[in-house]
Amino acid sequence: MNKKIDQKIVGYKVLTKETELKEKSSIPENNIIQMHEKVSRPEALQGSTYKIKTPLSDHALYLTINDILLNEGTDHELRRPFEIFIN
Repeated sequence: MNKKIDQKIVGYKVLTKETELKEKSSIPENNIIQMHEKVSRPEALQGSTYKIKTPLSDHALYLTINDILLNEGTDHELRRPFEIFIN
């Protein structure tokens, strides 16, 4: 596709795939939730429990790690550890 230039060229910039991706993916930073001390605990968390057997004890240890889901439903969705329980 040809395009006719009617005005003088006053500047130029070489585009690369990296700069195109940065321009397309740039969103306002104020919509992204970051981890900080004031993040309150949600009603429900996703988590996993692990059974750990050690040679030092006849009983197993149970380790539960619950994760918080930040920026749910967006491209910046993150799952981060929020609380840990050891029994």
